[in-house]
Amino acid sequence: MIERKVAIVTGGSSGIGRATCIALARVGYQIVVVGTNSQRIRQTVEQINHLENNQTDLPHIGAIANVTSAADMQAMASNTIEQFGRIDLLVASAGIGKSQGTKRVVPHPTASLPLVEWEAAIAVNLTGVFLSNRAVLPAMMARGSGQIINICSSTTPRGLRGQPYAPAYCASKFGVVGFTEALAEEVSEYGIRVQALFPGYVRTSMVAETALLHRYGGSMSAEDFAQTIIYLVQQNPDATIRHPHAIPVGSIALKKQ
Repeated sequence: MIERKVAIVTGGSSGIGRATCIALARVGYQIVVVGTNSQRIRQTVEQINHLENNQTDLPHIGAIANVTSAADMQAMASNTIEQFGRIDLLVASAGIGKSQGTKRVVPHPTASLPLVEWEAAIAVNLTGVFLSNRAVLPAMMARGSGQIINICSSTTPRGLRGQPYAPAYCASKFGVVGFTEALAEEVSEYGIRVQALFPGYVRTSMVAETALLHRYGGSMSAEDFAQTIIYLVQQNPDATIRHPHAIPVGSIALKKQ
């Protein structure tokens, strides 16, 4: 039996993460679904374990882990190595738009933004990317190969742009870009490719709670967006695509080019 490549997907229990897990499994990856909700993790694992092309004796697995915990991320990587013997791909898709503890619909202006909401966005969207990336690097460096895709955010095909009333979210996602660029330079000599992927507006539960879809026009399904990730992982390892954007047809971002 051919040894399968192994992918870890944080935020893999819903939205973009779940669609990515399913898409990667369909092209032959062994999947580790990472999230904080055990029921949703189990649902995702069950879906990919029942795919027609699941020809392995080893089932895809789930891991309850919080990306803001260094111990959880280390355990995630260690358990993956123990189970499958390798880590080939990390898709860091865990993220939040606002603190889960707030029921406020109208966003806070910066002048009155609670510190707890700022810290929550930074912890999940930025520190979580750092911790998950750091956790998988030793295994990838030892093999001399690997790929990391960090999911960012974008309103234009030219890059990130600040949005009013979203300072914490923007700061965290801008930070992911800088972190990704720095790490890519550090580990390229080990054969590791690190990329930031910029989605347009994807129809997920996080975006559905906002007016962004109506404001910017055009959206894509999580399944369609996941195909961009498949495209990236299937590229020749000797080449890289820098700052790829996946912008839905009809988006205002496209019309501004």
